[in-house]
Parts: sequence; C-alpha cells; structure tokens
Amino acid sequence: MFIVGMREASLQRNRRARLVYAASAAPLILLALVSVVTFVDGLDTGSIGFDFRGAYLRAAREIVDGESPYPPVDGFELASHSAYVYPPLLAFVIVPFTALSNGVAAVLAVLLAAALLVATLVVLDVRDWRCYTAAALWAPTTNALHMASSSALLALAAALAWRYRATVLPLAAAIGLGVATKLILWPLLVWTLVTGRLRPMAFAIAIAVGVTLPLWAVLGFDGLGRYPAMLRRLADLEAEESYSLVGAFTALGVGGTGARVLAIAVAAGLLVLCVVYARRGDDARAFIAALSAGLAFSPIVWLHYLVLLLVPLAIVRPRFSAVWLLPLLLWLTPLNGNGDAIQPLLPTLVTAAVLVVVLFVREQPRVDPARERVSGRPVAESP
Repeated sequence: MFIVGMREASLQRNRRARLVYAASAAPLILLALVSVVTFVDGLDTGSIGFDFRGAYLRAAREIVDGESPYPPVDGFELASHSAYVYPPLLAFVIVPFTALSNGVAAVLAVLLAAALLVATLVVLDVRDWRCYTAAALWAPTTNALHMASSSALLALAAALAWRYRATVLPLAAAIGLGVATKLILWPLLVWTLVTGRLRPMAFAIAIAVGVTLPLWAVLGFDGLGRYPAMLRRLADLEAEESYSLVGAFTALGVGGTGARVLAIAVAAGLLVLCVVYARRGDDARAFIAALSAGLAFSPIVWLHYLVLLLVPLAIVRPRFSAVWLLPLLLWLTPLNGNGDAIQPLLPTLVTAAVLVVVLFVREQPRVDPARERVSGRPVAESP
C-alpha cells in the first residue's frame, strides 16, 4: 500500500508539473504571432535591415570605393540616424556583402543576426526551449532583427567571454574583438582586472588596438582624430531621445548636464558592484555588473541594445522562469524612439528589474523527483 501511495503521489506531481509547463508555454506560443506580424510588416515597408543597409553596408561600400565611412562632425549625416559611428572593424567585416544587392544582403544579415542570438544562448548552455521562445518574442530581439544590428554580435561576444573565462587567448579575443566592434563592452576589461585576469586583459587590449589601428591606417586614419568629437555631437543629438539613462533622467525633468552626471554615477556604481562581487568570489555577478555598466555608461541606447540582457539571464537563470517574460513589457514602447509618458522610462525599469533579479535574488533550489523517489525524502537540487 505504501508503494502504491508513493506511485500515485508521484503521478500527481508529474501531472501538476505538465500542467504548469503547458500553462507557461501557451502564452509564449500565442505571443509569437505579435513578433511574426511585426517582422512581416518590416518586410512590407522596406525597413528590414535598417542599420545594416543605412550604416554598415554603406560604410563598407565607401571603403571598397576608397573613401572614408566617417562623416564630418558638423555635417547633416550625424543627424540622419544612419551615420557610421563605430570603430572600423565592423565596416571591414561587412565588405563581402557589398557584392550583393542591398535587399539580398539585408535579408542575409537578418538571418545572421538571428543565428548569433541563438548561438548566444547555446554558448551559455541554455537548454530550455521556453527560454529561446521567450527571447524570440522580446521587442529588443525583434528590433535587433529588423535593424540587423551589431547588438546580436555584441551579445555573442559577451557570451563567449563568459564561456571561456577560464582561458587566456579565447577570453582575450572575445573581449578585444567585442570592444573593437563597439566600445560599449569596455567595462568587461574592468571585470578582467578586478578578478585577477591580468593576462587576458593585456591581450584583449592588444587585440582591440592591434585590430583597430591597422584598419584605420587603411583609411589613412581619417576620422580617428575627430572620433571623440563625433561621438560627443552624436550624444548631443540623440542621447535625450534614446532609451539610455540620460534619456530616462531627461524624461524625469533632469537637465542635460545633470542627466549625464546621474547616468555616469549609476554606471560607476555598477563598476563598484563589480569590484564588490569580485572580492566575494562571485564571478558571475561581477561579470553581469560590468556588462550592465556598459549599458549604463552609453549615452545612447536603442531598444535592440537590450538583447544584451540575454547574457545575464542565461548565466543566472538558464531555466525558464517569470523573469524571462519581463522584456515583453517593452512592446509598450516604440521600437525606434523613446515615446511619451511612461514609455521613455520603461526600458530602464525593465532592465533594472531584470538586473535586480539576476544580481540579488537567489534562485530557489529545485527538487529532483528521481532523487526524491530513491531517497524517500525531498532532496534540494543545486541551482
């Protein structure tokens, strides 16, 4: 009788588990329609691959034509949202796409961006298909695919840095090439420093500089001298209208300089948190704090930047839970602007909520039913 009772209890637990699993999966499947409709609309309106076609591919074509992709500081291009404002590596990587038509190249770039986002989760050992489904439904994911933006590449670079954190050259290559693609990942160099990874840090800096300077030399160093001024003017044009902390503080009524000071203070606080976690030996949260500091320091943040949230979630919450659904709230914001009322604050609030969960809320241990049946009593499974 005791054995029969145990079996019935086990069957009831399994039925409840299946019901919970189905209840969590059904909304994801329904919400997939939103993402599909939005993506198809992008194809109809010709907006697909906006960043890729407007900035990356155009810059690559200019390089092929022997011209510099960098606009003048005071020119109209910086106000067009399609100026090439990144280190030269990305434009050179895109050069092979110049052999294709704009439309074909854009579609291939979108497919590549999708593959990079999937690879980000695979590299971080995410096996729960619901995490992939939830991530595919995020507004930042849809925006990253619409734009065919470099954010997907940066997410993979961050994932590879974490995956190969115990190595020297692979870790250095992931961070160095990531920084050479876009400066937003530079706080990961701080993470390598405070966690004692001095050789990877040195190699990462060498790789970033060793790749960037020769490529700029091919351009006759055009744009290098005015690059800081170009970034400052771009921030003046776009920071307050973007989803960055500067934009959020501006939406709260803080003046331009005050908003920038507060944003830097928050970002610096995240770097301090990185140091604190590093001293405690919590490598994962030190890494996440540094990655978050990159977003906080950036004066310009568009929605597709937030696909970087895949990395901390995959590291700390590789199994599906409610926190994977938080970025769905970002569908309430415009994809390419900061909107009105609560909309400018929503990306900051959602990002903060995700980071609070992964940095401060410990995952509850789960029970392994097989081990429980063997021992006859509940056994906690390590998170």
